[in-house]
Amino acid sequence: MRIDVALVPQEIEGKSFENTTVIVIDVLRASTCIVNAITNGCDEIIPTVSVEEAMDISRAYSRDDYLLCGERKNEKIDGFDLGNSPLEFTEERIKGKKLIMTTTNGTKAIRIAKTAPCVIIGGFWNLSACCEAAARLGTNIFIICAGQNGRYAIEDAICAGGFVKRLGALTNGEIEETDGSRTARHLYETVCDSLAEALAEADHGKDLINAGFEEDVKVAARVDCVGVVPVFRDGHIVAMDDSRSA
Repeated sequence: MRIDVALVPQEIEGKSFENTTVIVIDVLRASTCIVNAITNGCDEIIPTVSVEEAMDISRAYSRDDYLLCGERKNEKIDGFDLGNSPLEFTEERIKGKKLIMTTTNGTKAIRIAKTAPCVIIGGFWNLSACCEAAARLGTNIFIICAGQNGRYAIEDAICAGGFVKRLGALTNGEIEETDGSRTARHLYETVCDSLAEALAEADHGKDLINAGFEEDVKVAARVDCVGVVPVFRDGHIVAMDDSRSA
């Protein structure tokens, strides 16, 4: 099993995902929101690349059936129901709803990977569950770090390194690491005992804290607090055991 990590999404331009499971990571905050929303019983999540696309898709549904979710420059988009804070995605708020979501980085990265046979959305919250699901599929694995505005984001690289390390343990070391996956694993091993602090020191973490989202940064560092594995297929994100999933 070969495990590669794209430390920025531009690395995958033109890449073929044949016989490859893709894992998309956007720790701050899209991945964490998606995992929490699926855990709390939303019907599905439709990731979009723009506000305009999200609005266009919403017109196909009754207003009682969906919520518009997303951010630009870390803040909730005007006229949307929810922003991009995982704390907003409570069971009371989102259970049974379709979530139409657009974020600066995460939803774009998910859409980039759409040609892969299986696209998993992961973060610290569901790290082990994602790794176990990916290992069962038995394919090569490509981990995409969503980054921040096209640039490297250390929090995503740290999380990717945790995935590489866990996959190595699950396969008794029978993995082939690339420079990207090896770099991410070494980074994770350096800070794995102080993840919350590492996220708070990241550029994006600092931006969120300054914008009043300090609690989001803290909760994003929780490891293996849920067992759900969201997957993206045919334009929709659902739980892996859903009949519509891969």
